[in-house]
Parts: sequence; structure tokens; C-alpha cells
Amino acid sequence: MTSIRNRPSAVPPAASSRTQAPAAQPARTNQVTQVSRADVLNRAELARVRSTQPPVAPVAGSWRGGPNTEVGRAIQTMRARLQDVNITIKGDTPSSLFDRAILDNKHVTNEQILEMSKVKLEQLATDPKDRAKVLEKVPNARELPVHKFTVAMLSAVTGIDRAALSEACPDLGLTGAPGTPLLYAAKTERMQRSTALHDFTDYMRGAGVKGMNKAVWGVENRILSAIVSAAGGGRY
Repeated sequence: MTSIRNRPSAVPPAASSRTQAPAAQPARTNQVTQVSRADVLNRAELARVRSTQPPVAPVAGSWRGGPNTEVGRAIQTMRARLQDVNITIKGDTPSSLFDRAILDNKHVTNEQILEMSKVKLEQLATDPKDRAKVLEKVPNARELPVHKFTVAMLSAVTGIDRAALSEACPDLGLTGAPGTPLLYAAKTERMQRSTALHDFTDYMRGAGVKGMNKAVWGVENRILSAIVSAAGGGRY
């Protein structure tokens, strides 16, 4: 008998072991691209704005000590007292001249600044006889802008009332000294500004704050420092 062999059944094709990747999502890709471009543009605009802004200047005298130090608190108080004074002489207000010539002057010490903050009216007051001589020579002395300029600086540093200081020292801002032939209201703004600053330093010297004339003018003597001041010198 002839045996009949069964033909092997066809083997079904093997299933793919890999799952096909999902179709690309162009919409999501575009969204990501748009966000990236917006971020780049924002950063570029921020950099452009920063480059056009002027650099922030440090606060005058901040290098002397932070706001929590004794000298830092004194400086903040002094500068705050000058914010309402808008008198300008030769391009300077009392605030800008005080900042440049005193607070940012490396020759002026922290100790001197603290000493100045404690000066009293009686230490600055002009002798009553000399006040009379001042008003005889310059009757409107207290009305002069340079007088008010100088009074503002001294008042800011000491805390003395401006009106009281003006009453006690009518010679502030005048060139020269009471009791001498040289006492007048300077005509030029350069001399007015120089006189205002020299009166500030010399009155402080007279009140017992040693070294103020030398710190600003390079010499402590009253007359010699006044000459340096009048000649346009100074260390500020």
C-alpha cells in the first residue's frame, strides 16, 4: 500500500515584532519652534533695552558704610535734608556739591563726618558785633542765593534749623570775613560756589572738626585755604 503523506500546512507569516512609530506631529513641532523663537526675541529685546539704559550711579558715600552702620545712617539723613533745596550755582546744587566735595572725597574721614553731624549752633554762630558789621556792609546778605546755598549744606550736616542758622550767621556765603576790609557778595558763580564750600569747611574747622580745610583744599590754615579756594584749587 502506498502511504500518502500530508503536505505541511502553510506557515502564517510571522507578526512584526516592532510597533510602527506614530506619525509625526507637525502641529506640536511648530508650537515648540514658535515658543523658542519668542523666547529668543524676548531675550534679545531685554538685552537691547539694558544696553540703552544708562548705568546706575552708586549713591554718594555708600562706600563708607552700609545703611546699618553709624556713618551710613548719618549720610542718609544728611542727604535727605537736601532733597528740597533747588538752588543751583555754577551747575551745582547743595546736594551735588556736598556729595562730590565731602561724601566722595577720600581725604574726608568717616570720623569727621560723624563729628560734623554733632556740631551745635553755638559752635557756628558769628559774634553779634560781627553780625552787625556784616549787615552794615551787605544789608541783604541773608537773601542772597549763595547764603541760602551755604546754609542748606551746613543745616543738612548738623541738623540745625536753617532759619536759626541764617539768623546766627549772616556772613555765610560772603567772600572775606567780618571785621576786615574784604567782605562782599561775589558776582561770579565760580567764586560764589567756591566761597560756599570754603565757608562750609572753615566753619567746621572753627567748630572743632579738625582737618576739614586740609581735606578739601590741601591746607588747613584759614587764609591759605581761602586763597586756594579763590584760585580754583581743591582736592575734590
